[in-house]
Amino acid sequence: MFIRCLALISSMSPLLAGATDLAVRSGYAALSRYALEKTTPSPAQSQPLNTVVRITIPPNVSTVGGAMRYLLRRSGYALAPAASADPAMRGLLGLPLPEVHRHLGPTSVTTGLLTLAGPAWRLVTDPVHRLVSFELTEKYRRHHD
Repeated sequence: MFIRCLALISSMSPLLAGATDLAVRSGYAALSRYALEKTTPSPAQSQPLNTVVRITIPPNVSTVGGAMRYLLRRSGYALAPAASADPAMRGLLGLPLPEVHRHLGPTSVTTGLLTLAGPAWRLVTDPVHRLVSFELTEKYRRHHD
């Protein structure tokens, strides 16, 4: 009986190997006969700024810029240097952090940044250098210049 089962399994191995190859090609890896696992990165791994977070900004952070840096600390992104950002952004980063913004989430990193900046600002991302900055929207640029 054991030998017949062994013969049956070995005769099926090309079929099982083909199923495994098909599973890998379709974005899944066969972990066992009945279990598959995705082989593609999660959306958060592909787009770190879309990661959903829940954060509490510590008491020693007192500015919007400090809160943005804190929010970005594990995303792999950083704030763009002042020299390459909208000159008005320096004013945004130096603003005092509203108390209501000390607890954010659950929210994406992108939405958290937009919340901290406010409606006058548009988020600009540089995925090549993993930098973020902000530009005043046209509506508010007229009031600022």
